[in-house]
Amino acid sequence: MTETSGADVKPPRNQILFCEKPWKVPAVILVCLVVLTFAWGFYILGTYDEVGYYEDADGHSVTDFLFREIATPDVQRLYDVVSPAVVGISGRGVNASVIGSGAIVSAGGYVLTTLHTVNGLAEIDVHVRTAGGVKRYEALVVKSHPPHDLVLLKMLTSERFVFFVIGDPGGGAVGSRVFSFGQGVGGNTVVKPGTVLGSNVKLTASGKSISHLLKTDAVYAWEQNGGPLVNARGELVAIALALQGTSGTVDGYAVPAQVIVAHFQDVVNFKIAAADGGGNAAGPAQAVQAAASGPSQAGGAGSAAWWTKARARVARDKQTLGYNVAMGTAAGAAAAAAPMAAVDNEHLLSGRIAGYPLGDIIGLVLLALVAGITGGMMTMGGGVLQVAGMMVIFGYGMYLIRPVAYLTNICVYGAAALRNNAAGLIMWDKVRALVPWAVGGIVAGYFIGNAIGDDAVAFLLGVFALLMAAKGLHEIFADHPEEILVRTGLGNPGNPGNPGNTGNSGDALDDLLEGGMGADRPEALREHMKSAGMGLPMGLVSGILGISGGVVEVPLQRFFGGLSLRNAIANSSVLVFWASVTGALVAFVHGIYSGLIEWHAPLTLALIMIPGAYVGGIIGAKLMKILPAVVLKCFYTAIMAAISVKMLFIG
Repeated sequence: MTETSGADVKPPRNQILFCEKPWKVPAVILVCLVVLTFAWGFYILGTYDEVGYYEDADGHSVTDFLFREIATPDVQRLYDVVSPAVVGISGRGVNASVIGSGAIVSAGGYVLTTLHTVNGLAEIDVHVRTAGGVKRYEALVVKSHPPHDLVLLKMLTSERFVFFVIGDPGGGAVGSRVFSFGQGVGGNTVVKPGTVLGSNVKLTASGKSISHLLKTDAVYAWEQNGGPLVNARGELVAIALALQGTSGTVDGYAVPAQVIVAHFQDVVNFKIAAADGGGNAAGPAQAVQAAASGPSQAGGAGSAAWWTKARARVARDKQTLGYNVAMGTAAGAAAAAAPMAAVDNEHLLSGRIAGYPLGDIIGLVLLALVAGITGGMMTMGGGVLQVAGMMVIFGYGMYLIRPVAYLTNICVYGAAALRNNAAGLIMWDKVRALVPWAVGGIVAGYFIGNAIGDDAVAFLLGVFALLMAAKGLHEIFADHPEEILVRTGLGNPGNPGNPGNTGNSGDALDDLLEGGMGADRPEALREHMKSAGMGLPMGLVSGILGISGGVVEVPLQRFFGGLSLRNAIANSSVLVFWASVTGALVAFVHGIYSGLIEWHAPLTLALIMIPGAYVGGIIGAKLMKILPAVVLKCFYTAIMAAISVKMLFIG
């Protein structure tokens, strides 16, 4: 027998195969199905019908409670049910008093009010009536629409609220019976019945023209400004505008429901009442006309009698009910016979895609395209243009803009990083050291940006654009070999391993750290501080302003790192990609958890804008090779100057 040592004994061979058949394709399909299942689940959670259950008082519509277990609600019940969805608007602080009203239009805590009410408020509080008294919630602007003096706020909470269903536009017809609500200084609800006196009214207030308004005698006090104008079913017909008349009295106007839905449906999943009022009965306006025409046209004698009785009740004088109510005047009855104005064709809700009118989709795509072209031609500027455009042109707030910008950056800079890697331009040893700092910076910048608010971010964005415009002017009139704005350099014969080097081979940051720290400091600490100095600023700027941060990172890597322009751009594309991935995750997780955003809104916006940004980047890269450097610099400088003027001086 031959003896063998332990070292010569080989372990038994594993004969068990993982899988003899191809498994990668089925595995990928399975993963995709799992992801789609979770996405569908989140969609259901985000869009389920809050009005379909009655377990508790949270997340119900006003109409649910108004008509639950009662057939003919009177004005007292209307007052009791509507009041929790009527909010007060104020600045921050214990002593800040209510300066206007608003209406909750979603169970998630979205509030509609007038834009001039919140203009000038550094911080916004929303006062909600609860069983335990008035409770205050911090709120931020999600989207504004200056042409109609409207703004959509989001209360910073994940709590659920009683909200308004959007009423049938026919409820705002001339002669319709309406009720205007508001919240007073002490939290009491102000209400006045009235009539729609006119539709499609155009007026000029504070030098601004507002069109497609309703005129009503139901608005009589400043407390109703920004509050809801509702019909007898408690459905939101309009948002009230209380304006000072020439005689010193309050003139009542309102922005109708179709305008509200047209401009904010991209952010809020409005619950819209059916044309028949959401049930088997006709809506108020139709029912009044039907009652006058006879039972057969009103859906039967019972339906006609129901609405006749309801209208009689809400028109009855209820001065003894103990709440602040002012009754209508004879002018309202006279206006009932007034002819209806032309239909508002500008805000029809047909022909919309994912809640966006076709014009808005085209505008967002064009904005992304121009931003992509700007970023493709230069090393900077595309993100600044995209964020400024979404704020100024479309009125979105930074809570919505940041995740959209990060998702766009992931796609655009991810593709750029792949191209740069294939060209061998990325210096991975340097990038690996900078990524953690860029990621940490964008997380910190995100929360800093949220803390300082949109007005401060708009100011900083204007200052940033002004500095970039000044830099552009400097390079136009004082040209020099160090082209920072324009991608130049085809390689340095003296340094083949560093393509595109323009001659800046020193490392200024190393010299700065070594001179300031002394030779006795550890080398590793110097390297960490160097990485922080080059990666952290990019992340902070990206997190606060929502831009890519390449405008900061490229000069840092060139001046402090001694890299060529092409290497600096390539490295920055990787940093922007990973920072944007982190920023998107933080924005979605924090935003959804804290109730700041609905996940579908930024995702839909990003899906609209990403193709335009990607195509624009390709066009910009081609133009960069064709157009003279001075033309590119002038184009970039003009855009930055326009942004700075708009953000800093025009507002």
